[in-house]
Amino acid sequence: MAGNLAIALGESGYRVALVDADLRKPRVAGLFGIEGGIGLSDVLIGRVVVSDVMQRWGRGTVFLLPAGTTPPNPAELLGSDAMAALVEDLKAAFDVVIIDAPPVLPVTDAAVLSRLTTGMLLVAAAEATTIDNLTAAAARIDSADGTVLGTVVSMLPIHGADKTAYGTYGYGVPTKV
Repeated sequence: MAGNLAIALGESGYRVALVDADLRKPRVAGLFGIEGGIGLSDVLIGRVVVSDVMQRWGRGTVFLLPAGTTPPNPAELLGSDAMAALVEDLKAAFDVVIIDAPPVLPVTDAAVLSRLTTGMLLVAAAEATTIDNLTAAAARIDSADGTVLGTVVSMLPIHGADKTAYGTYGYGVPTKV
């Protein structure tokens, strides 16, 4: 989801930095077909400088910072002064900074990051994410003094009766998104 947003903004003329802050299960490098062995975690511990590991994607204006080496303490690294400084540096150098984070409920990483951002977009899987889980995720961001900007629904059906993204809808209270 973050990758698609980065590409769309890049194609619209924005200089975009996409940071893979899912230090537990990184995916950005694999999705974009770039080297991801060294990246964010290595920058945060001072092993490398960001300009040495930030990778331009294609010929456009999208730049990727892969997750790098898996650390023993992801939440601590993401909540560090080094991460806050990095985010500020990226904000100064790019029009848009997108930070791809792990799910907010299983681990605290996204909530920790929310304090460093303008806001968070929650991603909810259609027919899988419950209203209770979405509410709990928003509450966790709120309790960390973060801001939820909105919700993106992913995994919409593309075949069958539900392919219009409306499926069977009404005005009752849904149990799932």
